[in-house]
Amino acid sequence: MSLTASGIAWANAAPSDLAELPAAADHMVVADSIFTDDATVTYGYELPARTNSMVIDSPGAIVSLGVQPIPVAATIAEPLVPGVGLPMLQKAVFKDTELPAIAPTPMAPVEIPQFSEGGQDVAPAAAGQVEAIPAQAAAITSVPAPPAQASPIPAPSVPQTTGPAADGPAPTEPEPVVAMPDPQRPDNASERPQGIESLRDAIIEALKANPEIQIALARQDDARYGVHEAWSGYLPKVDMQVALGGELTVPSTGDQTMLRRAEGIVTLNQNIWDFGTTINDIKRARATYRSAQWGTRERIEAISYEISAAYLTMLERTKLIELTESEIAATQKILDMVVIQEDLGLTSSADVSRAKTRFQALQAELIDRRSALTQAEEAYRRLTFHLPGKVVDLPSTNGKLPTNQEDAVALIETQSPRYAQAKEDRRSLERQKASQTGTFLPKIGVMAQGNWRDDVSGPTGLNRDVRAMVTLSYSFFNGGRDIAVRNRISARLREADYELDRRRREVEQDLRIDFNSLAFAREKIATIESEITSAEKTADVYRQQFRESRRSVFDLLDSQQILHAARARQYSNQIALQLAEFRVLQKLGGLFDLLSSGEPLPNIVSQSPQQKPSKPD
Repeated sequence: MSLTASGIAWANAAPSDLAELPAAADHMVVADSIFTDDATVTYGYELPARTNSMVIDSPGAIVSLGVQPIPVAATIAEPLVPGVGLPMLQKAVFKDTELPAIAPTPMAPVEIPQFSEGGQDVAPAAAGQVEAIPAQAAAITSVPAPPAQASPIPAPSVPQTTGPAADGPAPTEPEPVVAMPDPQRPDNASERPQGIESLRDAIIEALKANPEIQIALARQDDARYGVHEAWSGYLPKVDMQVALGGELTVPSTGDQTMLRRAEGIVTLNQNIWDFGTTINDIKRARATYRSAQWGTRERIEAISYEISAAYLTMLERTKLIELTESEIAATQKILDMVVIQEDLGLTSSADVSRAKTRFQALQAELIDRRSALTQAEEAYRRLTFHLPGKVVDLPSTNGKLPTNQEDAVALIETQSPRYAQAKEDRRSLERQKASQTGTFLPKIGVMAQGNWRDDVSGPTGLNRDVRAMVTLSYSFFNGGRDIAVRNRISARLREADYELDRRRREVEQDLRIDFNSLAFAREKIATIESEITSAEKTADVYRQQFRESRRSVFDLLDSQQILHAARARQYSNQIALQLAEFRVLQKLGGLFDLLSSGEPLPNIVSQSPQQKPSKPD
């Protein structure tokens, strides 16, 4: 038998060895759980079961345990089993008493490692002030030094080998404490942002770094400038030409001349009427631009959903970890009660084994769920390029969703980005065909021109002229090119009709599936809530009946397990419901607005890799 005091264990100590020591005013602290189920004193005294901690008034009280039980003061009087009246000891105070004479036995100091949370460290005990033992309700006190006339005690030292010591008994190794991995503090914890993870900011940063979004934005700008290009058909065109050089004139009659020739021409052309060619080009460019905008919106909604799904997965697994930890704490209490009942002879070892099995199964479940959370965090980092901070519940979709399937289907033509993009593509082809039809008709315009000539076509001197004319241009035949182009556009338009119908069917089918998932998830929530209420009542009744010895530990553990499984299903179903709601909003183009609380999307255009300044070698 050994007791821990100030990091030193006094093994096989006899009362006479410490008979000369003076009484100490201070206390010696004994660490939590220092007594095991089968721990006994060398002289036959059986220790109290499940004693959390003891405070010993003096070193002499250590050896007084070997002769007779010492009065114990309990601080909690609530019995674990009603009717028995056995208190659960939190702190036991052993008073120093007069020690009878007992034959002395050798005493050897052995250093005991200090206990710490999640593991144990070995450190030498300092002389004088006692090392602090991290135990609940343990006070840091000092141990009085032995008087000079006492037999010398060798100074404690840290064992350097795992084998037994050459001149003394081997130290008693405490049972190792396995530390549970904590995913909230990984090796790269410095990369994890502090505070609550802002999902909107994460989505915006992911959009800036996403190549697909940047490609869509570039196409959108291309289409926007295409509108400006089409508008140029309404504006005048001004051209200027200036020429200077030598000219050799050889007339049929007269002398040939070699003169310096100079001339300048300024021409202005203004379109007046082209039978709809220009206006249809503008409408076609606008439809192309709107199609690019809807395409960008569709990609933004898709990325927002992917990041939201990863975020909700982390939230679900975080809640399941918290649920498992609370279940472990509840099972630990049950295990403590069963162990005490076994010590009192009220139950069998099979009940203890069953409780320990359930406790160990929950610990394995906790490890699995922490591993799953780590995987979810890595999936989130793959999408957002950073580890998440603290995850919290996302905004509710109340008032944002259509009330039923038919209302959602009716919104497809006006709010679905996928359908709207195909619709604008078809409209662009329609306008392109109408613009191509205008090439079969004449064009009417105005041309104004000014000429400045000096010695052009001989020694004519300086000539100036200005003219303004109404022009008509008409292409009668160009080899059938215009007809072929129009037929190609007609084929593309037929393809666009089928593409529009296909996308509508896909979006409608997805919406109906998501609304069915919503209906079943809402129905399951009501059922699970009722199940949790019944399971809570059952667990409370079974716990009370177990204290009254009317229920076995099997019934108690089963009721607790049913309640735990119901709460886990509740968390998972709530996340599934929210994901179904988010999918509906994604199909209707409203997910990002919900996650950003209505704030507009900022500028997310980034420089291309080729435009970024290169680093110096």
